[in-house]
Amino acid sequence: MNQDWLDWTATNLARGCSPAELCDILRSHGFVEAEIRQAMAGQYPLEPKDHGIDYAALAQPQLLQRLAALGGHLYPDERLQLVVLPKFLSVDECERIMALMDSKLRPSTVTTGNLHYGYRTSSTCDLGQMGEPFIAAIDQKIADTLGINEAWAETTQGQKYLVGQEFKAHTDYFQPSTPEYAKFAGERGQRSWTFMIYLNDTKQGGATRFTKLQKEFLPEQGSALIWNNLLSSGAPNPMTEHHGMPVVEGYKSIITKWFRDRGPGGMCAREP
Repeated sequence: MNQDWLDWTATNLARGCSPAELCDILRSHGFVEAEIRQAMAGQYPLEPKDHGIDYAALAQPQLLQRLAALGGHLYPDERLQLVVLPKFLSVDECERIMALMDSKLRPSTVTTGNLHYGYRTSSTCDLGQMGEPFIAAIDQKIADTLGINEAWAETTQGQKYLVGQEFKAHTDYFQPSTPEYAKFAGERGQRSWTFMIYLNDTKQGGATRFTKLQKEFLPEQGSALIWNNLLSSGAPNPMTEHHGMPVVEGYKSIITKWFRDRGPGGMCAREP
């Protein structure tokens, strides 16, 4: 593959174009899979058949069929699946979770090392490992609402951001063909859906900014943001890049539950 095609591929990946569509275009121009994989620079999309995963089904969980009844809506952009779900948790539930979180906070980390100072400056609580029946009930409520088996999910985490703290632009999926992917996704699979809940109204700042959409969501107590980190082909979706913006006044507390693309048992959760 000559340099012009390598540059074309890199440019369109940076623009957020679908890796699967770029691969199809390259195939139509006669390039073989080894050349395409090299040009995609770690974003070569996994085919569903590679692991026997039905990614099309994973992209259509029960939540999407119940949005109107739940009072939620799908963000109007075909480049990603992003759901806004107001009032998912009550004020009392949010306050109780924050009280549990604050007793077990530790400095937040990232899966690719420290990267650079100030990349992620929040504190984290491993809520799902506390053995609290109340948190287990919240976990099940999240899984039932999304419609994906809770056994396919990671344990729920809480994060707290004080004034000036942030999580710079990042994606939740693990980058394929990297040591990060081998370590964190080799056994349990890729991250698919993210289910994030705001636990308080931040006085100023602290928005979740989807950088490629140029769209910000302000913290609202009890509301949830839910998005699919993958395309229906199973490839990571770069349009899900997001930035936990710095808190300007007050603080921001959230909980996050990440679902994987495989796990024990069937994909669908029990009926709510």
